[in-house]
Amino acid sequence: MELNFYENETIYVVDTSALIMLEYTYKYDNPVFKAIWEEIEDLIPTGCFRTIDFVEDEINSYEGKEDFLKKWIQKWKKHFVHKTDSASITASIPIINEEFNSGFLDTKKQSQGIEEADPYLLGYCKTHNYVLITNESKIKPSKIPAIAKKNDIKCIDINDFLKVRGLRMERRKKE
Repeated sequence: MELNFYENETIYVVDTSALIMLEYTYKYDNPVFKAIWEEIEDLIPTGCFRTIDFVEDEINSYEGKEDFLKKWIQKWKKHFVHKTDSASITASIPIINEEFNSGFLDTKKQSQGIEEADPYLLGYCKTHNYVLITNESKIKPSKIPAIAKKNDIKCIDINDFLKVRGLRMERRKKE
């Protein structure tokens, strides 16, 4: 049972694609984007910006030379990575069954016995009424936004998240 001590706060759950896009587009060490990362890192200890263990596994399985996200997730793991509870796993089963042949699930991962985060993210957000942040295509029927819509799960992208949180770049006014 997930306890939400911030009843009036929206809880955002981020997927792998959104984390990758966030890091790629809004580089952590670029001072121009400092406010974005500060906002996220302020939300993490409150439980309002999080992910699930399946996403952590996907990030950790990445074998490229970029390791910022692995280190960043490890740093924030205590409050950022939440174990996928049994209710969320149960909620993901009908999604998996419904989408089994739709192209939503990665057949290569399935054949290797590798669990994908996507159906569990959807089950987690559906069970707890959280907002899912993804960078997947909004127009393809086999991607998270379309599956979320079919299952009445609120789904936004990183740019929507930044707007909702009131984060924007402003040009300095000339004096």
